[in-house]
Amino acid sequence: MAEIVFDGVNKIYPDGTQAIFDLSFEVADKEFVILVGPSGCGKSTALRMVAGLEEISSGRLLIGDRVVNDLSPKERDIAMVFQSYALYPHMSVADNMGFALKLAKVSKEEIDRRVRDAAEMLGLTEYLHRKPKALSGGQRQRVAMGRAIVRSPQAYLMDEPLSNLDAKLRVAMRGEIAALQDRLEVTTLYVTHDQVEAMTMGDRVAVMKLGVLQQVASPTDLYERPHNLFVAGFIGSPAMNLAEAEVVRHGDGIGITIQDGMTLAVDPAATDRYPKVRDRVGQRVAVGIRPEHFAAPSEVADDRVMRGLPVALVEALGSESLVHVDTRTRPIVSEDMRAAIDDEDAFEELKRQAAAGGQPFVVRYEPSRAPRHGETVDVGVRTERIHFFDAQSGLALR
Repeated sequence: MAEIVFDGVNKIYPDGTQAIFDLSFEVADKEFVILVGPSGCGKSTALRMVAGLEEISSGRLLIGDRVVNDLSPKERDIAMVFQSYALYPHMSVADNMGFALKLAKVSKEEIDRRVRDAAEMLGLTEYLHRKPKALSGGQRQRVAMGRAIVRSPQAYLMDEPLSNLDAKLRVAMRGEIAALQDRLEVTTLYVTHDQVEAMTMGDRVAVMKLGVLQQVASPTDLYERPHNLFVAGFIGSPAMNLAEAEVVRHGDGIGITIQDGMTLAVDPAATDRYPKVRDRVGQRVAVGIRPEHFAAPSEVADDRVMRGLPVALVEALGSESLVHVDTRTRPIVSEDMRAAIDDEDAFEELKRQAAAGGQPFVVRYEPSRAPRHGETVDVGVRTERIHFFDAQSGLALR
């Protein structure tokens, strides 16, 4: 196996459009890295450059200790799993899995051995003589995986391999692919637009926006320590609640006036994580609160409670309830948020809310404690978990 290194890689098309800007990060040997971002962020272009399907305009791309910029796909010793499976309909499962080895003039005995081993690993042994049309979507995806496995390449590249599967099967296949990668210990670069998929599968996650790498970190670090507003707004389901607030003095520390007449005391643990916010007294900043970081008013101090919030919507999901409460907080309307939301209609609604002077917050409740639509609730805020960002640049105030 081998590491994959992007060293200042750029991609500029003949018409002058730049898709990738100075991309630099590495996928370590045996590591599983997810490349994630909204539509059009350049993630698939980056993957195709590794595969040799897109030319690199400048910078260096290394697989192992070789610069591969000018090598053909065949010379790079990688295997790619596509969104469309790309199976030959007239061939059996066994022939599909072994076709690349046959082209490489590997002996029939060795092909049969590798195909049988991969089929056993993937639960495909009883389907080896079937044609792809006789398989389910999940089984076809396993065949595509098997075709990559039998080649024993230096690295695997996966381009949204689960996007054609239904939601239930996607969840099952996520676990299977993660377990398989762990078993094979193979260097893998995996592209998806689904941030839930990214957070549940990878050793590390690389987040892109408009061709620019935003942050590379473990799923936990990405969730708890986002570098900027885009990452904060994009990572997490449901999304982080984001709003403008004014930093004010509060006792021996600071507070935030998050809406008219409502100031929350900020726990020192939050200012320890975001020390630059201490220098922003009298200024407006962007604050972020995850839905699970609210609490019953009795669980926090009185000066950490948002009071009199009308319940606009209750989503009962069985194990939890997501309660949408109306607030008078001003939403963040910026290009970062447009990209993070990745939905023009939803962004237009955010602008409408900004003009109206208020937006809903999403609060996680235990189902037995969830309020009903139309009620008014008081909601405690665990202010030690609040995130702070510069309102203009979007950068975390660390």
